[in-house]
Amino acid sequence: MRPPLRPRFLYLEMRGPWPFPLFLAFPLFFLEWGLLSFLFLWKTRELLRGRPGPRVPFLQVFALRGLPPTPLLYLEAQGVLVKVGLW
Repeated sequence: MRPPLRPRFLYLEMRGPWPFPLFLAFPLFFLEWGLLSFLFLWKTRELLRGRPGPRVPFLQVFALRGLPPTPLLYLEAQGVLVKVGLW
């Protein structure tokens, strides 16, 4: 059974010597719609040139929504922690 589609966020968390952590959240649908529009324009450009466009798996764009909340990048250097993840 596929997991349900739910609103998701990409987040950036930075902790360092400053007193408060920096936390930024970016709605995942901005990334998905940006990717879909890029793929649509790429395929349309190829079709207008008279060549068959590339096979584009449009439904695979939403694959990140099925993942559990997980960190994608965890980096610590010189006392600064940077974490990018899916929430």
